[in-house]
Amino acid sequence: MKKKILFIRILLWGGLFSFVFFLFWQGIVPTGKIIYSRDYSDSNFFISDFTPKERFEKIEGTRLVNGNPIYFSLFTPRIFDKATLNIKYKNIEDVSEDERQNRVIEAGILVDGKNWRHELKPIENKIIDQLSLVWDNIKEGDLVFLQREKKYNSISDFLKNLPNHDEFAVYNYDLKTDFIINDYSITSEENTINHAIRGSYQFYTYIKDEVLDFEFDILDINKNKDSDSVDIFLYYENQMIATRHLDDDGIIEDKNETKNNRTINLLEENLPEGVYKIELKSNDDIITKQIKTKQNKLSFINKLWLYKSNKENINLFTDSKVLHAKTVYPTSLQNIQINTEELKIEETYTQFSTNIKKASNTKYTIIEIEHDGIVLACDEVFSFTENSMINPRMKKVGNNIDINNEGINYVLAKYKSPKKKDDWKIVEIEFDLTKAYREDGKYNFLISAPSFKLDDKLKNGILIDEISINLESVKLIDKIRKKFSNQ
Repeated sequence: MKKKILFIRILLWGGLFSFVFFLFWQGIVPTGKIIYSRDYSDSNFFISDFTPKERFEKIEGTRLVNGNPIYFSLFTPRIFDKATLNIKYKNIEDVSEDERQNRVIEAGILVDGKNWRHELKPIENKIIDQLSLVWDNIKEGDLVFLQREKKYNSISDFLKNLPNHDEFAVYNYDLKTDFIINDYSITSEENTINHAIRGSYQFYTYIKDEVLDFEFDILDINKNKDSDSVDIFLYYENQMIATRHLDDDGIIEDKNETKNNRTINLLEENLPEGVYKIELKSNDDIITKQIKTKQNKLSFINKLWLYKSNKENINLFTDSKVLHAKTVYPTSLQNIQINTEELKIEETYTQFSTNIKKASNTKYTIIEIEHDGIVLACDEVFSFTENSMINPRMKKVGNNIDINNEGINYVLAKYKSPKKKDDWKIVEIEFDLTKAYREDGKYNFLISAPSFKLDDKLKNGILIDEISINLESVKLIDKIRKKFSNQ
């Protein structure tokens, strides 16, 4: 009897030791490699379910994602350097043929928690898949080059002898080319933006034989308890070349108190001709009340939050094919006029969207806004005057492109079509976790498909059967060796 009790105790202690060792092993991952998987037939500690709930349906151990975007997180007990996201899915498409052939689905990882910015990579691009069937195509590694009529024999030939910018589009590829405005001329007049802008923003500017000179008037409205510092970054050819910093105004409580305006000056001399990107990074307590500059080109990138300062009848120019707008203020509910179309903002805290039909014989679209206190987003740029418009970005093979009507003859993409397994598709996507945002032990991901719209009449989305994430980092023994070798 005593031997039997001793045996049971040994088993229990052995099981407990094995469980503790398993948790310890999972926590430190000494090999530097581990895989987390979820098949949606049950809950999962490491990979969360999707959010928000209204953008997906639970169907027999799978998830039908039919809203955009959808989010999920990965909990890891330690930091990793690389993640390979594997998604097993199939398309559910009760939509028109045009929508089916123009669908672009992407996955992203959060890289900037302050401004909610994600790095996006392709899951599936139906436009490129369709063009690959009818256009001449050249594949070199993970690059694919498509041409309507064969003119180039290799990708290197294309890169050495680029056609007119209007003739080609890129996807998931950073094509570095010189953007030069041939008829650009400097001006002695000061360009002033008197519309208050809330939170972070980015814009393009251009200089030639002149000083880059900007002055930002900053106000802290102190609606939250966070430190409200401001950072300004200047980029040239995707490289940061200058920074400015402004500390918090000293009011650390959320008392809605404000001090006098403060100023940040960004002045840089002896810069080469070309396009520059300026980013102001802050939280939503920061208001840019005014921007003064000697430059005559200034276009805001993708997003612009017009602070509620009771200004009316504001005109913006854009080259975007889509516009999104929302407001939190009942007094800012309005009808936004876009050429002959209207975008009705009928509810607070709800985003409204429309596709923009550019008027004939016009280069840019005018957006007429009745009241400020509104957040605007687009897929290109905004500007307060037509003359200050500048957009150096290449055309992108996305949901809003029209290959034929826009006269595109060439496409260069870093893209591989999903692999097929029975009725399912499988895709692998690599992310650099050293650049990712991690909070409370979690990396945050999204799946984006702008064509997915919640509609009771249509089954439109992707059915996800399984997600697995392969993580890699330095081996524990190598970390220890490196630490001792540096001492």
